[in-house]
Amino acid sequence: MEFVSSRRACRMLVPIIAAALLACAATASEWALVDHDDSYLYRLPYADAVSFPVIQSWGSPLSHTGTEFYTVDFRMPVGTPVHAARDGIVVSVQEQHERACWSSGCGRYANYVVIEHSDGTFAEYFHLQKEGVIVTRGEKVVRGQHIALSGNTGYTNTPHLHFGVYAPVSEGGRRSIDIRFVTTRGIVTRLRSGRSYRNEPRLSVAGR
Repeated sequence: MEFVSSRRACRMLVPIIAAALLACAATASEWALVDHDDSYLYRLPYADAVSFPVIQSWGSPLSHTGTEFYTVDFRMPVGTPVHAARDGIVVSVQEQHERACWSSGCGRYANYVVIEHSDGTFAEYFHLQKEGVIVTRGEKVVRGQHIALSGNTGYTNTPHLHFGVYAPVSEGGRRSIDIRFVTTRGIVTRLRSGRSYRNEPRLSVAGR
């Protein structure tokens, strides 16, 4: 066995440690664009008097991995009113598609609304009904406002609403982030697949 002196060992470790530090710095800088207000409590993205089952929650292996890890799918009939989970400004809409499919490339057929929040994060409401968006780009919306109708468009095999809050990253991408909801069950940190939830009416119009 070759004996390695402590000095030589240090010389061997320096580039490895330096590379690791650079990787950590790069990762940290990638998230530097976001400063989500973690004290904010979101409302569920539908009306107060109804509830819908969660069919995919955080980390579901079917499609909620990677960038989509902290997103939620609510099973709901086509045409169900979708409501803003938080105040913000509409930055992007699409409502011209009507196709639903379950293969590579189907995502481009999704209808959606994207709303930017005051802290720079943004919420996405996906798989909306054709011509079912009732807000316009640049419009300021308030928490609880009716913004669209749910549908079954894009990469989907059943009618549902895909909802998530995302943070932009420095490399031009995005990542979903974990958020908390106010419900009749109390403050819920993680919505569970198979369960249904209702908004707490007394708190559904305020995030504090």
